Amino acid sequence: MPAQDLAQSTFRVKRETSMDMTTPIRPQSWAFLLSARASFVLRRDNMKSVLLALILLLIPIAPIAAQDGNLTDGCITDFDATVDYFPQKAEVIDAGNLTVSYHGHYKLVRVGNAFDGAPAFDYVLVQCGAPAPPAEDFADNAQFIEVPAGRLIALSTTQLPALSLLGVIDHLVAVDSGFYISTPEVVEAIATGEIAEVGFGAQVNIELALELAPDLVLSYGFNPDTDAHPILLEAGIFTALDASWRENSPLGRAEWLKLPALFYNQEARADEIYAGIRTEYQALRELAASIPDEEQPNVLLNSFLSYADAWYSPGADTYVGQLIHDAGADLALPSDDPAGSQPYSFEAAYAEGWEADIWLLETFGVQTAADLLALDSRFADFAAFQSGAIWNNNRDENPNGGNNYYEWGVVSPHLVLADLLAIFHPQLLPEHEFSYYQRLSAA
Repeated sequence: MPAQDLAQSTFRVKRETSMDMTTPIRPQSWAFLLSARASFVLRRDNMKSVLLALILLLIPIAPIAAQDGNLTDGCITDFDATVDYFPQKAEVIDAGNLTVSYHGHYKLVRVGNAFDGAPAFDYVLVQCGAPAPPAEDFADNAQFIEVPAGRLIALSTTQLPALSLLGVIDHLVAVDSGFYISTPEVVEAIATGEIAEVGFGAQVNIELALELAPDLVLSYGFNPDTDAHPILLEAGIFTALDASWRENSPLGRAEWLKLPALFYNQEARADEIYAGIRTEYQALRELAASIPDEEQPNVLLNSFLSYADAWYSPGADTYVGQLIHDAGADLALPSDDPAGSQPYSFEAAYAEGWEADIWLLETFGVQTAADLLALDSRFADFAAFQSGAIWNNNRDENPNGGNNYYEWGVVSPHLVLADLLAIFHPQLLPEHEFSYYQRLSAA
């Protein structure tokens, strides 16, 4: 029985009982008899009411029906408003700037903090074959798209691993540039002309983008004056912002692989992949936590940049800072802003960091100790230089210098953490094979 009918039946029961209780008062001589009769009638009607209520409770109210799984290909052919078309739902655990809610035949995806001062961006993902909800129910900037989506342009290399893992990379028709890309199937498709290059930022080739007719563009934001997304939106192309780079948590950043999954109804696959990443990361973090504080090394990060006249050191709550902590080490140059980076002069960095046990670089083109000295000969005075404990995150680079640490490393924080744990505490992972870091050679 529908819920509204149950409510009406209950109302009738209450109304009938109320009418019996308002029996007019008779003359006193009839009072006892009428009182006894009224009591009997009341009890009898109450029993009827109770029995009726019990019967109604035993009649099941039909729940909203659900499919066996999300449709990852094609559209529904017979829309039913009572059906849950997304029985496999994504649960966002660690990403702070991504939310999703489900509403039967559509889902509302919200991206927050995409860049400094950015509003929230809402995307209404409607199951193909179902009616779109009224636009007036959403924010003015909300965009609507049917899912599963089709043709896709991805404007960041960090988005490509997620597409590969989710099995939807065959939808990719263009990237910004193939120069720094490491994902093998994308490199091959660019070489054969199957995937185009549309440029990036304000220089994005709108004519080519329109010719490719994408259903969806995954972009990112730094500054609306120089970004691609305002230009794409003005051209009428659905564009979603990927704010993964704004996440300070390594796991939170990796969880953004669920964003493209939402557009292709691949929630089940995304949740399974991310659960595996999260489990491995947490296991490594717990392993590192077994190291006593006094055995945790001091780690120097980055290097002096002559063009900026500064040595930037990240705070403890930044992406890299959390990786260092989770791998069982301390920062040699702490930042006054835990969530940001602090510039040091060379002299200040030397005074506080020259005795650091280990030195981690994120420096392009540095493969050897000689390469590092070519940047600044004063680096030879650091203890880590003299002991040979300098590592760079450029183990996996493509021929153009594209660093896979910034591509697959984003969705593989467990592998990055394993590298760091093996550097800081090699006895914990004696058989470790490095994915992203390598020790600088002597020459």
